Amino acid sequence: MEVSIIVTNYNYGAYIERCIRSCKNQVFEGKYEIIVVDDCSTDHSLKILELFKNDPQVNVILNKKNIGVAGSANIGIKNAKGQFVVRVDSDDYISRYFVLFLSQYLRANPDIFCSSCDYFYVNNEGEKYERMYAEYSPVSCGIIYRKDLLNQFGLYNSEWRHREEEELRKRIGKQYRIGHLRIPLYRYRKHGENKTEQHDMMEEFKRKLRKISPPQVSNNVKELKDQYIVAVIPARLGSKRLKKKNILDIMGKPMIQYAIEAAFSSEYITDVFVSTESDEVALIAEKLGVNIIRRPENLAADNIIKQDVIVHSVKEIEKIKQPSIVVSLQANSPQVTGEIIDNCIYQLHSTNTNEVMTVDKNMVQNAAIRVMCYEAVFQKALSTYFSVYVKDLIDIHTKDDLQLVIDNM
Repeated sequence: MEVSIIVTNYNYGAYIERCIRSCKNQVFEGKYEIIVVDDCSTDHSLKILELFKNDPQVNVILNKKNIGVAGSANIGIKNAKGQFVVRVDSDDYISRYFVLFLSQYLRANPDIFCSSCDYFYVNNEGEKYERMYAEYSPVSCGIIYRKDLLNQFGLYNSEWRHREEEELRKRIGKQYRIGHLRIPLYRYRKHGENKTEQHDMMEEFKRKLRKISPPQVSNNVKELKDQYIVAVIPARLGSKRLKKKNILDIMGKPMIQYAIEAAFSSEYITDVFVSTESDEVALIAEKLGVNIIRRPENLAADNIIKQDVIVHSVKEIEKIKQPSIVVSLQANSPQVTGEIIDNCIYQLHSTNTNEVMTVDKNMVQNAAIRVMCYEAVFQKALSTYFSVYVKDLIDIHTKDDLQLVIDNM
């Protein structure tokens, strides 16, 4: 047996059938098995699992008591016959090439302990809406392991009901050598019942993680954290359709504050700058700890091109230090988060492109984020080597835009 797919389940009867069928529908010439460990579900999960009771490829194990995902995963691994093991959450599903590509990658790289793949966030209808890079945003599933080494390192800590993968990484330390297959083969379903949405418990186990020695940082991430990366937020006070829109109150905050907080929450951005001609905007930004670049009047008119403002700002910034990457953020795009910014920065670096721009699902630029290497800031046109990051983000220009954002926040 070459590969064992481990599916742990607790009350995901609404999703588990699709999960198992995606596991069965693999393009793979070798032998593989599917082990489902049900952790005392109280919903209709067992009725769904009955559909597979006579399937020779599916082994269903029923826990006698609820022991959590780490303990259930360990039971699956201990019963696995495969040389390699990989976990799939019961509310997620996988590409047909998941087992083939991951197992081939691990065979071709005998010096690594495990390998992850990239993934898509999907909604309940199965629509893909965001690509995620496992090297930067790791998850506990979609990682294929050498079973002998996983057993040698002691499996998962069954006392950890959350963040069990992070605990494993930190406990093993430098021996946790992971490869990253930059192909989105995993489908991570986002819904209100995700284990990662249990914020209080996740924070509790995050505090416990701080007591364990830190894990290795991938070279790409380390290289980014060593660079001088700045965010520039252009924010005029004047606007025609919505008066003073950049400081308009949205759910108790001036709109620009959302962009500032997102920039500060980035893992990669070193300094945040607001370019403005307005004392009112400057006062709000300064209170939030932002560097102010005073914009001359000739760059504060309605017909000014935003990139000219970015160029002016970077020229001011490089009087002190030249940035290697510049992130242009819209003051009127309050849905932007630090995670989205970091994904765009990471994409620029890992794909060796000169620019990354956010676009909506129809591939229409929404202008919320534009990440540029230093040289690209001063170009008169788009770079030849640029890429896009797909994310539906709304730039607020009208009252209808404002209401749409509030309804989705």
